[in-house]
Amino acid sequence: MQLVAPVIQGNGLLTFSGENNTTTISGVTPDYLSVRNLTVAEGEFINEEHILGRMSVVVLGPEAATNLFGHPDGVVGETIRIEGQPFRVIGVLVAQGGGAFGSEDNSAYIPFETAQARLIKRAVRDEVDVISVQAVSADLVPQAADEISNIIRTRHRTPIAYDDFTVFTQQDFLSTFETITGVLTIFLGGIAGISLLVGGIGIMNIMLVSVTERTREIGLRKALGARKRDILLQFLTESSLLSLIGGIIGILFGWFIAFVVGKVAAATGNNFVPIVGSDAILLSTSFSAIR
Repeated sequence: MQLVAPVIQGNGLLTFSGENNTTTISGVTPDYLSVRNLTVAEGEFINEEHILGRMSVVVLGPEAATNLFGHPDGVVGETIRIEGQPFRVIGVLVAQGGGAFGSEDNSAYIPFETAQARLIKRAVRDEVDVISVQAVSADLVPQAADEISNIIRTRHRTPIAYDDFTVFTQQDFLSTFETITGVLTIFLGGIAGISLLVGGIGIMNIMLVSVTERTREIGLRKALGARKRDILLQFLTESSLLSLIGGIIGILFGWFIAFVVGKVAAATGNNFVPIVGSDAILLSTSFSAIR
């Protein structure tokens, strides 16, 4: 383990000149900045002097700063109130976006000792909510997780099968997200399959009505020497072209929606780029033509 950063957390109300913002307040140590790979946009982060002096200082996420001041820059030195107590803003972080537990940008960080003494009190003095740990290298993360589990288990005096804590690694979060994404993919695939089935039934009904209404045309063609397979080929060609044209229109419409979503995401500052894969285009076009 390279760095360890204990965290004590709670929700609190931030106020400034009539503006209110309820957010997560975290009592942190200086190592938290490196462990969580955060970057200070302006000002500074919590340091040892702030910890030892139990100073009333706060570092804001950009969303929290915007909610209070209307902008995320030029706010260092301002004084806000957290649960009615004055705190001086010493820094603002660079935007991180959404995280596993919500937005990382709508947050406030204060010295760990200040949080314990004044805002986030626990029944047990040394109780913390989260311990963020940075391993020496990515290859040693599983080993570090096992060492952390053994240390906490020893200090808590709990049996192996009755842990009162949970250790998560980045791989655990990634696996969870992949599971959620897989379920959503299957769900959306099922909806798409039902849509294709309904569309196929609709085309079948249209062609059935078309054949029924064109019995005179069919009889006339047979009288002129057309064979049964020629008539069958004509209707199959018509239905295939109808499905193919409808599929192409749907692909263009889907691409347009993806384009609009990408523009909206870029305008709102979200790093989300919808991509229409060539395999999806080929699959949808082929299915539309075959059905």
